[in-house]
Amino acid sequence: MGEAERIVRIEGFALACDMPQEAGNALRTFRERQSLLIRITTAGGLVGWGETWAFPAAAAAFIRSVLAPVVLGADATRPRKVQADMLRRVVPDRRGQAHMALSAIDIALWDAFGRAAGMPVSALLGGALRDRLLAYASGPLMPAGADRFAGLEGAVEGFAADGFRAVKLRVGAGLAADERAIRTARRILGPDADLMIDLNEGSTVHDALALAAQVADVGLRWIEEPIPHDDLPAYRDIAARLPVPLAGGESFCGAGAFREAAATRALSILQPDIALTGGITEVMRVAGLGDAFGVPVIPHVWGAGVNFLAGLQVAAVVATPPGARPLPLFEYDTSHNPLRAAVIDPKPDADGTIPVPDGPGLGLAIEPDRLAPYVRDHWTVEE
Repeated sequence: MGEAERIVRIEGFALACDMPQEAGNALRTFRERQSLLIRITTAGGLVGWGETWAFPAAAAAFIRSVLAPVVLGADATRPRKVQADMLRRVVPDRRGQAHMALSAIDIALWDAFGRAAGMPVSALLGGALRDRLLAYASGPLMPAGADRFAGLEGAVEGFAADGFRAVKLRVGAGLAADERAIRTARRILGPDADLMIDLNEGSTVHDALALAAQVADVGLRWIEEPIPHDDLPAYRDIAARLPVPLAGGESFCGAGAFREAAATRALSILQPDIALTGGITEVMRVAGLGDAFGVPVIPHVWGAGVNFLAGLQVAAVVATPPGARPLPLFEYDTSHNPLRAAVIDPKPDADGTIPVPDGPGLGLAIEPDRLAPYVRDHWTVEE
């Protein structure tokens, strides 16, 4: 390791912004968006950015107290080595906050590695298979109140006008209301657009199968997380009887959690979140599982802009199984998100695709001044 690559500083930026209205999904609503951005700096001035968005305050505490002693002094251009060292440090608890905190560091390491090499992360991962990704509109959020689908029609019309050729609806307000929402979306989008639904773990085996039967003629691309993510026997039961693919995995920590889901066909589509599952290193292991078992891997993308950039780099290199669509779908959160816009604010082109940035690291330079209005806490740990 050269002195220039030695990590000497870890910084955390706790971000938050108010939502225009209280909204969410089948299980919960929220009034504020939060995320944690991590910046590592080396002795030579090399910088890398990472992110985790679930329970950011807890992840920040974990990084400062548990991971920082492992990361400080390490080589920023060896992300797999540093991740292995972090995993050994957290061996008593490789779930939850440990993996979320580790994810942020790992993303930052790959960003720094790419910047040191003068190449995008996709090149370091073997080279991009594609330079554009078909984006799907993920939304709208379900407003709090009696009518969980208020404003749905206008939102879907807006997605179509913006060029999206695929839409994922959040549902889970009851069978009748869900069916009306799904049919409304299909009517607006027309027969050729991809339409998916996400129940956010808020349903049951019985109701998920009942809803699928009620809208069988609509032509759904997939049904996402109808029940709690850790009930794989129930997922296998649903998958065996469902007429459309079953997607999930955004809350899985580590590639091991995906192994059984892929091997037993509990999921037809694997959706690791890079900022939660274990970073780019771990999601590439998930991609290997998907390749081995012939299961598509489509990253779940939430949070601020760093996770979005990481998702673009990974989705550019993930192979698609034989017979699958050549362009993987990429999740584009359509809700109010200035935390992402402060980093990247892409709009789909007329064909519904977005480009994969080809600059060094995650592809774009991140400007801290643009993040400043949303920083609620800034901390530093040094060697």
